[in-house]
Amino acid sequence: MIIKKVSDLENILESLRLEKKKKIYFIPTMGSLHKGHISLIKFAEKKKAFIILSIFVNPLQFDDKKDFKKYPRDLQKDMSIIKDLKINVVLLPEISFAKDLSFPNIKIKKLDKKLCGIDRPGHFLGVASVVLKFLNLIRPNFIVLGEKDFQQILVIKKVIKDFSLKTKVIGLPIIREVSGLALSSRNKLIPFEKTKIAENIYTCLKQISKELITSGLEIKKLESYKNKLLNLGIEKVNYLEILKETNLEVLDLKPSIARIFISVKFFGIKLIDNLRVSKRLVQKKGFILGVKD
Repeated sequence: MIIKKVSDLENILESLRLEKKKKIYFIPTMGSLHKGHISLIKFAEKKKAFIILSIFVNPLQFDDKKDFKKYPRDLQKDMSIIKDLKINVVLLPEISFAKDLSFPNIKIKKLDKKLCGIDRPGHFLGVASVVLKFLNLIRPNFIVLGEKDFQQILVIKKVIKDFSLKTKVIGLPIIREVSGLALSSRNKLIPFEKTKIAENIYTCLKQISKELITSGLEIKKLESYKNKLLNLGIEKVNYLEILKETNLEVLDLKPSIARIFISVKFFGIKLIDNLRVSKRLVQKKGFILGVKD
């Protein structure tokens, strides 16, 4: 079933909630679907859930209008990809869905000032505003998200908590090409012959993770990893940081689960990735070290 007005969902969802036979799983996307999105859908299928998939390129999360215009869109292809999947509703809101949104009580400033929030002012507020509107209208039991956009997951978790919503967040592992490159809708904008260069992003994350686990890493050595990527053909490294997984805070003497986060510019395209480190980490005297559990 294809629905363009979220309000048209109300009767369907109300009867579903009354019956309490199926949980509602909501999967928000911006289209240009790939195997990463399919993994989210298949996860929900296994739960025998009522699945709502949205395809909506949210203008509020683009700080650059040119970037919004060039974001890859192919609705016909998207529909062919999902036609054999067990999706109950494909939600295709008009762009007016994001018009005049104002949630003054959204407070994400701590998360908004880190990583992708630094060079994309307003991005996460735009994400939070539209997702909050979806959640208020759909009231799903679960929202299913991919961990490639890990910062976004934390933002949505905070919004859900702050607004006392009952929706639970499910974050699923990053799906990668055989080469390790994280799947992204933007990957198709990279010239095919240049994808080998982009594959070095994941290689870099694995090398850092190995060093953290085996011997520890001097923080200033991250600069050498950045330079290595630049020498391999990456245009710019926006950030390369090792932060606590729960809140993106800097590591300290308390052992914490952490992730390595990276963002680069390649062929004018922003690519992001992250990798969870298998050991808890501590930071002291300019070093980050793995500790035994």
